[in-house]
Amino acid sequence: MRFKPKTSSKSTGRTKKEQQIVDLGKLPDKIGVAADFLREHVKSVKGHVSTKGNQIQVEGLKHKEVKLLLHKFLRHNGLDDHRVLSQSGTLEIVPQHLAVHSRPREGTPPPASATMPYLFPGASTPVPTGKKQKKS
Repeated sequence: MRFKPKTSSKSTGRTKKEQQIVDLGKLPDKIGVAADFLREHVKSVKGHVSTKGNQIQVEGLKHKEVKLLLHKFLRHNGLDDHRVLSQSGTLEIVPQHLAVHSRPREGTPPPASATMPYLFPGASTPVPTGKKQKKS
């Protein structure tokens, strides 16, 4: 038994190109430079770059390829203090967030016998005060 292909299943010849959105809301003065940079690198794969407000739309490249190009753009323009975030399909260039934990610790450190009881076999381990009692 041979199956005949359906005549209605012909492809239309158009392939859907991927579209990536780059948000430059935190870097508004670099939109034109970034768009030119992406245009230069996208034209080799016959892609298309357009701007709309603070966003750049890139067609013809995959998400990861656009992200790598944005990293390259940041390094070429000396923006080493920025990074590329991918949030819900949109690529966003944001300033680097440095987490600094500089709050002082409260209280005193525990004695060595409490943290290493195997080295102090005769010492009793301190019991924390203010422990909640179990309900019966």
